Amino acid sequence: MNTLYLDIFSGISGDMFLGAMIDLGVEFTQLKQELAKLNLPGYHIHAKKDQRSGIVGVKFDVHLDKKPSHSHQHSQDHAAHDHEHPHTHEHPHSHTHEHSHEHSHEHSHEHSHEHSHEHSHEATGHSHGESRDFAQIKQMIRSSSLSPWVQDRSVAVFHRVAVAEGKIHGQDPEKVHFHEVGAIDSIVDIVGACIALELLQKPRVLAAPVVEGTGWVDCAHGRFPVPTAATLEILGARGIGVSQCEEPHELVTPTGAALLAEFAESFQPMQALVARQIGYGIGTRHNKTRPNVLRAILGEVQG
Repeated sequence: MNTLYLDIFSGISGDMFLGAMIDLGVEFTQLKQELAKLNLPGYHIHAKKDQRSGIVGVKFDVHLDKKPSHSHQHSQDHAAHDHEHPHTHEHPHSHTHEHSHEHSHEHSHEHSHEHSHEHSHEATGHSHGESRDFAQIKQMIRSSSLSPWVQDRSVAVFHRVAVAEGKIHGQDPEKVHFHEVGAIDSIVDIVGACIALELLQKPRVLAAPVVEGTGWVDCAHGRFPVPTAATLEILGARGIGVSQCEEPHELVTPTGAALLAEFAESFQPMQALVARQIGYGIGTRHNKTRPNVLRAILGEVQG
C-alpha cells in the first residue's frame, strides 16, 4: 500500500510538512490553485530550494500582503513567478523554524513553528490578520469549493487544536480564538497539508517516535516550557508519547502535533519500508544538535 513515512527526528511544523510534500513531488501550482478555493485574501506563498546541514530540500513560506485589501487572486498571482521554480516559497512557520512570514524573505521571525505561531508571533507583536475562532474557520472551509475529503480533514485538524486550546483556557472549542493558529499562515498550512495528501493519492501515514526539544517559548500568555501546553494536549488526547532530546528549542509545534494526531497511524522506527521517493522540508532555524529538516519518505511496506 502507498505509504508516507514521516521521519520526525527534528520535529514537525506545518511549513516543514508542506516543504517536504513539495519536495516529494506535489506540484506547487496545483497546491496554489487548490488553496485559492478558500477565498482567503491577504497572502502569497513561496517554495524554494534551501539546505540545512548540507541536506537540500524545500523551504515553504507564507507571506502576508502588505495591504490586506489585496484580493486572493492578487496574492495568488504574486506567487506566480516563484513558481516557475516549483519550489520557491518561504513559509512562515518553520518549526522551531521561525516564521518568516513577513513580507520579506529575510525577516524570519522566530515563529518557532506554529506554536510559536501562537507564541512568538504574538510575543513579537506580529499580527497575521484578524482573529478567527474555530467556528469561523470551519465555516470558511465548509463554504469553499475544496473537495469533501480536504474539507473534512482540515476541519478535523483544526478541531484537535480547538479542543486542546479550549481545555487549556477553559473555553468552548467552538469559541476558541486561535492566537496564531487562526492566522492566515496557519490556515494555509493546515488546509495546504490536507490538499497535499490528497494530491499524493491519500497515502497511509506512519511516523517515527515523537521527539521534542527543551527550553522555553514566549507565547501570548507568557513563557512556557517546551513542549508547550497545546502540543502536549493534542498529542496526549491521541495517546501519542513524547520524548525530549537535548536540542534547546521547540521542535514540534501545535500545528505539527495536530497533523500527526490526525493522520499518523503509528509512531515507530521504520519497518520493512522500501523508499521510492524522499523529500525534505526545511525549517528556518539552524539547530544545534540535528539538521532542522523533516524527512518524508514515500514508498511501500513489505510483508
